[in-house]
Amino acid sequence: MKQHQLDFLLHLLESRAIKFGEFRLKSGRISPYYVNIATAINSGRGASKTTDAYIAEIVNGAVGTDFDYIHGPAYKGIPLSALIAEKLWDRDGIDLRWGYDRKEAKRYGDPADRDIVGDLRDGDAVLMVDDVVVTGKTKIDNWEKLTGYRSKLSPKGILIAVDRQEVDENGNNTTEILRDAGMEVYSVLRITEIFGFLLNRTIGGTVYVDDQIKAAFDEYFKEYGVDV
Repeated sequence: MKQHQLDFLLHLLESRAIKFGEFRLKSGRISPYYVNIATAINSGRGASKTTDAYIAEIVNGAVGTDFDYIHGPAYKGIPLSALIAEKLWDRDGIDLRWGYDRKEAKRYGDPADRDIVGDLRDGDAVLMVDDVVVTGKTKIDNWEKLTGYRSKLSPKGILIAVDRQEVDENGNNTTEILRDAGMEVYSVLRITEIFGFLLNRTIGGTVYVDDQIKAAFDEYFKEYGVDV
């Protein structure tokens, strides 16, 4: 695990942005862990530490900076896109546009931002940022919304905090589905890395993943996980 990944994982634990137990997901699956990036960015310090991890993957990692626009899907992607754009400019002098979509179309005011807010332009290369991907459907739907708004867009990919490494409801590899749709998936951490690192390890006086929690994860991953 690289230093920025370790720093980010420790921040997720400290901020309780990752929890272990039993959680019902939007997909209906009962997961032994839950990632909520909102609690990782709910203070200035937390927002900065979280953004540092994303920036490391963009500037020094696999993503690269050859894109024009950062898109944050509503809702958690909205602050992420703004924070990343600001820090790219402040720290690295890279000035990129950013924006987000609306869950529901605005029925008043300027019709230009009825569905999409931000200076998205024809021909832009777009990086989507979010916390996790589960089935991938919402990300594909989001991309279709963008391409319906502007022409000749190209997907740089999707950068997420944690790759859950799961299949969709039909047993298909979510990452492969998105890749087939033209969207490469990048992540700061993979869930198998997190459980492997935390297993029976004491951090700040706490063992977050013991044998029982790891067994629950293994059972869950056996049903929904992808081969690694």
